[in-house]
Amino acid sequence: MLGEIKINPPIATYQAQATLSDLRCINYIFGANGTGKTTISRVIAQEIGHTHCQLTWQGGTPLEVMVYNRDFVDRNFNQDGPLRGVFTLGENQVEAERQIAGLQPEIEKVRSHILSLNKQLNGEDGQSGKRGELANLEPELRDKSWKQKQLHDDHFQEAFSGLRNSADKFKERVLAESASNNAELLTLDELKEKAATVFSSGVERISPFSEISGETLIAAESHELLQKAIIGNQDVDIAALINRLGNSDWVKQGIKYHEQDRKTCPFCQQSTDGHFADSLASFFSDAYDSDIQALKTLQNNYQRESDKLLATIQGNVETNNTFLKLELFNAEAQALVERLKGNQSLLAMKISEPSRKIQLEPVQPLVAQLQVLVLEANEATASHNQTVTNIVAEKRSLTSQVWRFVLNELADDLSQYQKKRDELNKTIVGMETSLEDKQKRLRELNDKVLDLEKQTTSVQPTISSINDLLGRFGFNSFRIGGTDSSRHYRIIRDNGEDASRSLSEGEKTFITFLYFYYFIKGAQSPSGITTSRVVVFDDPISSLDADILYIVSSLIKGVMEEARSQASQIKQVFVLTHNVYFHKEVSFNGKRSADQAFNDESFWLVKKLQLGSVVERCVVNPIRSAYELLWEDVKTGNISSISLQNTLRRILENYFTMWGGMGKDDICALFEGRDKLICQSLFSWVNDGSHSIHDDLYVNQGEQTNEAYLRVFRDIFDKADQLGHYNMMVGVQPP
Repeated sequence: MLGEIKINPPIATYQAQATLSDLRCINYIFGANGTGKTTISRVIAQEIGHTHCQLTWQGGTPLEVMVYNRDFVDRNFNQDGPLRGVFTLGENQVEAERQIAGLQPEIEKVRSHILSLNKQLNGEDGQSGKRGELANLEPELRDKSWKQKQLHDDHFQEAFSGLRNSADKFKERVLAESASNNAELLTLDELKEKAATVFSSGVERISPFSEISGETLIAAESHELLQKAIIGNQDVDIAALINRLGNSDWVKQGIKYHEQDRKTCPFCQQSTDGHFADSLASFFSDAYDSDIQALKTLQNNYQRESDKLLATIQGNVETNNTFLKLELFNAEAQALVERLKGNQSLLAMKISEPSRKIQLEPVQPLVAQLQVLVLEANEATASHNQTVTNIVAEKRSLTSQVWRFVLNELADDLSQYQKKRDELNKTIVGMETSLEDKQKRLRELNDKVLDLEKQTTSVQPTISSINDLLGRFGFNSFRIGGTDSSRHYRIIRDNGEDASRSLSEGEKTFITFLYFYYFIKGAQSPSGITTSRVVVFDDPISSLDADILYIVSSLIKGVMEEARSQASQIKQVFVLTHNVYFHKEVSFNGKRSADQAFNDESFWLVKKLQLGSVVERCVVNPIRSAYELLWEDVKTGNISSISLQNTLRRILENYFTMWGGMGKDDICALFEGRDKLICQSLFSWVNDGSHSIHDDLYVNQGEQTNEAYLRVFRDIFDKADQLGHYNMMVGVQPP
């Protein structure tokens, strides 16, 4: 069945989208002329110019649509040619009918399976089910993926290029990367550090640091003179005295003063001779002087290498290379400066006191630490410069590493998504395979039915049925006849002459309706008469006389009962009308409580507002006439003796103008005695609009008189051959 109809503007009188949803087996649509009812029927038929409006079929399986509207009349009541025949099953093809009947349960079973599979795949609304579950996995993963993008977007914009404004595209990239990304997994800090270079704009090469070497300084620490007590010649006679005093350095300094005054001792100021001067000179021999000179050379070299090393350190600091851990480097460099100064002081002390043994503070640990820092910085610099040289490849590599990091962050979510996706895909594939098998089987069964129908169908049963109805309803001046081809109809007089050009508008409408009535139960070809279908009646009583209205409504109600039973090929019915009487007749159901819609039916109103047509769903039947309310009083007994006559009169007046067949006198003539007086009393108001003496005879006469009025009231309908209408209005079910 149709589950939903969407009318997309602009079309006809609709300027905004109108939707008829949750459609039922029986659907009543009421609206005045020009409000847009025929547009609805054309949308259902998917006529040219209306195919942009959507039809949603329950279970996803479209049914054949058969629409009665003025388009149908124009197409089929062509006065220049015969009507196409309506094929139905032949009356004498018992075996073929039996075989077709035998196939129908299996066809319905297969259709039920197809409907069930479609519901499982797509849900009742066509957007849920297993496919809906699969589709719902995507937004969940999309949102979680997008959070990762938002979290790291500031640092990795280059890696997310082209995806930063679309959560769906970002999610698709995540899925693509999960299938192929094998990049190295780096930490977030490592990625940020690389991104600062690789993804930065205007990146340039950086000069490396000069290497730091302290080999000369380190070698000086083990020089033999530092631990050697440099003293004079021990063979000189004053050597013993100098050694005993332990002041050879003091004596060495005193020689300078003795050289100025060789006759006076610089130490005790006593007179000296030449021997004393020679002894002093002999004590401080050439070997002593050589050691002192070597010591001074060591001091000078140490100072020079220290200055050189410190200059290299200062040069590295001034390069402003960001890869150097500058704070730590400066701290280590300052410690080295202090140690070098201390060692230089020790060397100066050694020169001033050659006999003193000294031990220089080691600089190797400090130099080694500085070398480590420079080495690390140079490695980073080399990597940076290599990146600059291969920036395109590096960007590609880093982009892969960034996505590898994102995938790692989403690992659990991706695992759950892929597991659910695989399970749903497997289920969906299985259902689709089963659905294809069922659809194939349904085609096979339908083909068998079509073959049987071609052998058993005929247009003659329809001819006989239409002519029978025409005769019973008083249309005796024309009838349906066959053609030589036995595939078309002709409208003819009793003498065989063509009658199609001389029919009245009402006769044309009625015969076309009867043609459609049998068409929905058959087909215009020898096959296809048992296909499931949706039937639409759009204003079927236009141009019909009032007495035909009841006939048409009865036929349509029969079609609706067939649809409700689910035993025929008619699965759903739409009735559209602007006629209040017809709507009340065709929608009346004595079992309905307070006009509340049954579960298998829906009521709709079509209105034309200033901005265009709109469609409204109604919980109850929107057309509740005063005529029906009068019948409610009769049916429920909520009527007083005083108002009884007026109620019955008004019913007769309304209905009398509708069926307008037998006259009042003719009907009254069917009664005798008191019943005739009562009948005349009820009809008198119809004729003159005022109470007559007959009314007064039967007013306020008690319950027995009321019973008589009600009995005669019923008999009026019975004797006028309108008992069916009476029973319908009071809720009496036919036997």
